[in-house]
Amino acid sequence: MQVAQMKTKLEEKIKSLEKEKNMLLEEIGQLKEVVELSEKAKNLENEVSKLRKEVKSLKDKIPQEFLQELGGFAPKLLEEEEKTSNEENSSCEEEDLL
Repeated sequence: MQVAQMKTKLEEKIKSLEKEKNMLLEEIGQLKEVVELSEKAKNLENEVSKLRKEVKSLKDKIPQEFLQELGGFAPKLLEEEEKTSNEENSSCEEEDLL
């Protein structure tokens, strides 16, 4: 009788451990995805930052006369970029908090 009880307890323990193992493997998979997405977002932020700096640098090389002839189009474009940048930064900060 004791052997049967020991066998039952061991089988229950095995089932419990297998269930926990599967849950942990699933959690590991999800965490790896989060890490990958976080790294991708960080890389894209860096690329966007570099491109913004390049755009600003190139615009700084444009003579003021051209900018005036464009009727302020370039400053409006810069304002839109800054708004977009601020929105992206705030959304990235929210993601970091998660």
